[in-house]
Amino acid sequence: MKTMIWRVYGREGHRQRESFYKSFVWDFSNEEVGTRILIVRNADITGTNEYTEVEIWRDTKELCEDEFLGQLSDGIFENSNVGRIELVTDTFTLREKAYY
Repeated sequence: MKTMIWRVYGREGHRQRESFYKSFVWDFSNEEVGTRILIVRNADITGTNEYTEVEIWRDTKELCEDEFLGQLSDGIFENSNVGRIELVTDTFTLREKAYY
């Protein structure tokens, strides 16, 4: 399984709109799509409104990247002005890893 974490900042000079919401975990995993877990860490966990951290668990790197791009365009960040994006980590992980 692949885990990737990105930090998504707001547009230059602006805080990240999503970061003002409560952090959450969505687990869409099933036999058809395999592993599909999104963990969104906002200011209640990160302590800042400068960025939102998005952790994605999928079966391959390509699926992680595709999921992230989808979340940027019409998912989590659909109504947000996105600025700089940083890849924080890119690792293989065990399914038993805790969400937070």
